[in-house]
Order: sequence, then C-alpha cells, then structure tokens
Amino acid sequence: MKNSWIGLLICLVVVFACNENDEVVPRTSPRFSVTLVQEINSTGAEFLATVYDFGSDPIIEYGFVYSRGDEPRVFAGEVIKSSGQPEKSFRLVGDHSMMKGQTYYVAAFLRTDQAIIYSMAVPFVSQGSEGFIFKELMGGSEVYYGDTLTVIGEKFSTNLANYEVKVNGSVSEVIPIDDSKFKIIIPEQLGFGYTYDYDGKLVITIKILEKTLTVNSEIQFYDPVFYPSEREFRYEEDFYIKGEFLRDAEFRINLSDGASHYTLPIVSISDTLVVFKPDISFESLKPEFQIYIRGKFYQAKDIIRIQKTEINSGQNVKSGSIYSYINIKGSNFNSLRPNNNFFLSDVDGQQFYVQEASPNEIKIYVQTENLVPNPRFFKVWANNAGVKSTNFVTVENTEPILAYMGTHAFPFNAATEGRSVNWKNKGIWLLDGKITEVDPRSKTGRVLKNVDLKQGNIASSFAVIDQDVVYFSGLANTIANTPGKFYSYNLNTGILQEQPAVPSKASTPKSVFVSGGYLYYGGGYYLDEVDIQKVEESYKFNLSTRTWSSWNKKFPVSDYWDFETTFQYNGQIYGLVNEINDSDYIATRLMVFDKSSEDWVEVAKYPYLGYSNGNAAMPIGSSIYVLLGHTLRKINMSTYQQSAISGIYIYNRGYTGPPYLFLSHERIYYAAYNDYVLHEIDPTYIRE
Repeated sequence: MKNSWIGLLICLVVVFACNENDEVVPRTSPRFSVTLVQEINSTGAEFLATVYDFGSDPIIEYGFVYSRGDEPRVFAGEVIKSSGQPEKSFRLVGDHSMMKGQTYYVAAFLRTDQAIIYSMAVPFVSQGSEGFIFKELMGGSEVYYGDTLTVIGEKFSTNLANYEVKVNGSVSEVIPIDDSKFKIIIPEQLGFGYTYDYDGKLVITIKILEKTLTVNSEIQFYDPVFYPSEREFRYEEDFYIKGEFLRDAEFRINLSDGASHYTLPIVSISDTLVVFKPDISFESLKPEFQIYIRGKFYQAKDIIRIQKTEINSGQNVKSGSIYSYINIKGSNFNSLRPNNNFFLSDVDGQQFYVQEASPNEIKIYVQTENLVPNPRFFKVWANNAGVKSTNFVTVENTEPILAYMGTHAFPFNAATEGRSVNWKNKGIWLLDGKITEVDPRSKTGRVLKNVDLKQGNIASSFAVIDQDVVYFSGLANTIANTPGKFYSYNLNTGILQEQPAVPSKASTPKSVFVSGGYLYYGGGYYLDEVDIQKVEESYKFNLSTRTWSSWNKKFPVSDYWDFETTFQYNGQIYGLVNEINDSDYIATRLMVFDKSSEDWVEVAKYPYLGYSNGNAAMPIGSSIYVLLGHTLRKINMSTYQQSAISGIYIYNRGYTGPPYLFLSHERIYYAAYNDYVLHEIDPTYIRE
C-alpha cells in the first residue's frame, strides 16, 4: 500500500512540472547529393556534392573519401577534407593515391560531433595522380628498436593498406596521421651491414601505391655500450656482458686474442644483457673480445674477468702407468670443457690429458714415457688462461723404469756396441776404443783411458771385474775369427796392461768369470771362412802369474745361441746354465761354482728363461736381478725362487751382447744399443 502512494506522488510531480507552452524539437541529419565526379585527368579527379539540409547538429568537417572498395569510409580509404561547415555546394580535388585505369568508388561525407554521414558511393575510372611528395624525415640522429620516425611531405595516402615501408630491408609498422605526415616504427628485425644500410646509416624505402622512394638518411642506430665486468666468473657458469643497446638477432662474440674464428654460443640477449657460454680456451683472465653488432665490429676490453684456477696446497699424488691418473683438488677447473684445462710442470716436454673434471677436482693423465729426463718426483701447476697457479701438486712417478738422463753430451759415443761392469756405484763402459766411467749421481760420463781407437769394440769378447781391475778382450765384431787382445786395467792406478793372448779359438766365450785368483774362459764361438764354429775346450788365466792353462771342463754347445750368465753373491760365483737339446729348450739351472772341482753344482732348476751374452746380473739385498732375453728377473738368493718383473722391457741384442747394465746405490741403470738414453730401474717401485 505504501509503495502505491509513492508512485502516485511521482506521477503528479511530473504532470505539474510540465509547462503547457514548451515544444519538443526533433533532431535531424544532414542531407546531400550523390557525389559528382566533375573532371578526371592524369593528376587526379575533382569531386562535387550539394547539401540539401545541414541538419540539426553543427558540421565540423566535410569532404570526400575514395577507395577501391564499393563502400569507401574515412578509416578505410583516401580522404580529402576541409574543416567547418561547407557552402551549399562544395568541391575538392583528389590528387594522390590513384592508379591509372583503376576503378574507384567515391562518397561525400559530413562529420558532426555525433556521427559521420556518407552519401551514396559512385564509381569512376582513374587516369592516375601525381603521387606523394617527400620533404623531411624527423626523429633524431640515433635510434633504437621501437623508436618512431616521422615522415613529412604532401599528398600521403590516408589509407594504411596503401603503404609498404621498410627500414634496412625490414617491414616497418606505419601510423598514418594525415596527407602531410605519417609515422614509422623502427622494426625489431633489421638487416645491417652491406646491402642493408648506407655507411651505417638507415635506409628507408617508402612505397605508396605505385610510387616508391628510397631515403638514405643520416640517422644511425645507437652504438652499443659495454660496461666493465663487475665480478669474476667461474668456468662452470654462463658468462654475461652488461651494457646498453646490445640487442641484435645477429649478435656474435669472438675472442680477439688468437681464436676469433670461433663464435661463442649465445644463451640469451636483451637490450642490456648478453649471456653466453664460455665454450673456448681463454688465453687471459681478462680476455678481449671482438663483438659483431648491427653490421659493425667492436673491440671490447674489461667486459669479462675470469677467476684464476688454483690448486689446493700441500697435495702429494702418485702416477704409475699409462692406466694411472692423478686427481688434483683445487678451484675453478673448467668443467664445461675439460680439455680446456692446462697444466705446467718443472719437466720439459711433459704433456697432460684430462680424463674428467668438476669445478673443484680434476683427473688427468701425465704422459712421461718418452721424456728425457723423466724424473721420479716433479711438480705440476694449473695454467688456465695462461696464468700459472700459485700452488702446485707434487707427483711421485711410481713407474719402476724411467728415462734418467740423456748421454749425447758424453765425450764418447754412448750408443755404440760395448760392455759394462759395476764399480763403486758407477758403470765402467768399454766401447769405442775407450774405457769410460758413467756416474748416475753426478750425471756425468768421462773417458778413463784410450785403448785402441781403431779397434772400436775393445770388449766384444768379454769384460769382467775383480778387485778394482777390469779384464777384457775383443775385436771389431762380437764373433770374430780369433780372440782380440787381452787387457787388464786397474781402475785405481789407471794402469793399462796387455796380457798374454787367450789360447782358445773362441773369440767369444760361452762362460767367463773370476774365482779364486783365476779368470775362467769356457767354450764359445768363433768365425772361420765357412760359418760360425763352436768350441768346447776351456781355459783359465792365473791373475798372479799371468799365465794360461787348461780348465778341465767341456762346454757342449748347441746349434742355438747359448751363453751362461755368471755373477758373484756373498763371495761365491753363481751361473745360470741352460739345458738345450737340439731345438728343445729344456731348463735353466742356477749353479754355484765349486772351486775344488772347478765345476758347477746345481742349486735350483727353472723352466727355460733365456740368455744374455754377458754378466748382466746385479745383487741388491738378498736378491739378484738378472737380464735374460728381454726380461728382467728377480732371484731370491735365500729361497732361490725366481720371478719375472712385469712392466719392464729391456732391449737385448742377444748373442751380440746385452745393453750397458750396472748397479749404483741399489738402483739398476742401463743404456741400450743405438740409444742415447740412460734408464733407471728402482726395485722399490717394482710391482710383483
């Protein structure tokens, strides 16, 4: 009930508020004629329209719009217009944006605050127009992506569909304003360099309908700005460059210091930040870069700083064989590209190969096999980016055999044929017509005595030592037609003495040793006009009386080369004697020499072990190390157990003689024929 009363009151208020004298005036729209096309020529066309009724709303703009579509509209056609209210009749000339022979539709229009009113469209066939006139390009001397340039001129099309504008060959967005100017936006994708720009300046191509104009502007892109690096980078992380105006789809970054041909992989790029992979070997902790941006190359310094690779101090590691790697702990190893880690050592010629790497630990192989010298202990530093680490790791080479030193500088030909004996931790080498001394500790070689420079191999037959005196004999060949001259040389006094000639026909004995004041010379071989002949007879030389006599022992010789290797241990003479029956290699026996019977007594029997033409045996502790064939063997003189030393190969020329072998400070040294290298074998590193 209450709501009904309220409605009635409202109706009464409305009725009594109306003045009976007020009149409501209706709104009317303008009315005007169909457009008349007055004249058509090569410069355009003149249009005419007549207004019948201006309507009730003020007219603020009038004109004509034409297009190839049959319903031309202001926002989809070419517009020619004037401001304000027209006369009863109005005419305007369309002098642009027409193609000859093309049919267009034209309509007159009037604009009020409320609407745009169009006449009916009529068609006409164009005879062409003059086209646009370019006057000026405005926008500053430098631009960047997304910036706007304004083109000033005359007779520009107001229809966006008629425009095709390119900047350095890339299509640009156009913002039409009126027939005297329009704007273009610098596109995101641009071409730079030759064929795209003009000496670094923007080339703008404007095409409106049939007319095309190329503008070689004075406007250029901003040059990039590179900021100095604010931090040090680690190899495992992405590197980045900060700056301004950095973005370019063709951005390339290369090293300037030696590897500029390699382009570093880009991770991401923006206006102010470029992120890339440090996928290259750097030669400096502050590398210089060559950067290609927008058609130009820039040399950039100080934009990247790399953290120095450092080794943890106090590390001691071991390296043992070709299968043995060393692990080094430190910081900032290159884990992205492990092979871009580099190392230095205090040994010339060492090479390092990376197996795997993490930022704080690396596994490397040190190639030392062919080095001379190849030391037992050496130091290794990291050397990434050409900067040597402060700390080093000490490496112990656990290979039992190492190249100890070169012998090129010795005053004699250390690579020729000869023989060697042990004397006071030195090697006495008889070769090249000389008696020489090799001292591993001082790493020197010297000539003790010139014997017969014309002869050459003065110890081709044999060489043995007894109480500081070396006994030797030889000719030019190992197996000769007669024994060579027989000499003794006192290493203490330096006296060389020629001894009575060896009575045996054998130029090279099968067995030779000194025991109980005698030099025993057993069996052997010599060369006659036909072939190499065998000798079974044996002789002995009295060192005191300097006389030869028969040794009541026969030495059967097989058709195969065979020599006895003899050595002294705890005052007794031992020999390794082979048992060969025709081509059957039966056994090798360890014998001890019985002075009373002047014959061998067996103490152990082994499978056939091979032979050496010379006394290639070295006593160390309770063992004897002896070279048989190419194999170094160890004989425990307490148990007589023997074993081959693995991992050691020694070149042995067989019947022509073993390498130069001698003992010094419980280490074995040898130099092979035709090799100017002295090798060291340390039994403490032998892996049994």
